Amino acid sequence: MRRGDRVVTMTPPVGMRFGNWLYLWMHAHAETAAGRPWLVLEAPGMEPWLTAFPALRSLTVRTDELRFHDARIWNDRQRNQRFGEDFTRPQLDAFVRDMLAPELLAAPGDDVVVNVRRGDYYAQPHLRAIYSFDQVGYLTEALRRIAPVTGIRVVSDDPQWCAENLGTMLSTFADEVTYDAQDPLANFIAVSTTRRLIGTNSTFSYWGGYIAGVLHAHPQIVMPRFHGRSDSGSDAFQLDPTWTIIDGHA
Repeated sequence: MRRGDRVVTMTPPVGMRFGNWLYLWMHAHAETAAGRPWLVLEAPGMEPWLTAFPALRSLTVRTDELRFHDARIWNDRQRNQRFGEDFTRPQLDAFVRDMLAPELLAAPGDDVVVNVRRGDYYAQPHLRAIYSFDQVGYLTEALRRIAPVTGIRVVSDDPQWCAENLGTMLSTFADEVTYDAQDPLANFIAVSTTRRLIGTNSTFSYWGGYIAGVLHAHPQIVMPRFHGRSDSGSDAFQLDPTWTIIDGHA
């Protein structure tokens, strides 16, 4: 019965954040551009991001705006995140240019932004078992690979942990190490506008790298190959193959 002229990607009320939603919006953008109108159902927590990136509203529908005949889908397994399979580079770049880049300015300078995901990955035992890895070892290798480093800017959902556990190591690579306050929007702007980014196993980091590739002509992006332990393996299928990818440390 639901065979209307548009498709809506349904979203769960919990369990997804901005990085995950961006993959759904990118898919809707690509389908709409190809002539098949597609929207993403608004979920709790989206509003601040829709305010910051208003173009995304054109790809979003509220629950009270759903039509009876709207086709409705949900891909819970991969969530449209496989680089080169669920989306192409031209689709990714077009989405960034149309929906995100108008609200962002490429950051000047060559300081390295280090994005460290902690939060529920480490606070909740069941997520820790999946996503935890040797962040200190990985970041040490990443900084060696991206050298020379003049300054380091740490962006994290737990800056206190970073200062206490990474500070000594980071200071061996740069005389100036700063820690941004925890602020999701400000943190995303810092991660996505830098030319030199070291990320961790988070869609927040991946999107920083994707956007940097549009804003900067020659970005330096370093990511771990590890994403999380699952039956299908631990490699991140979101990675752009042009990035510097570091194995191990899992």
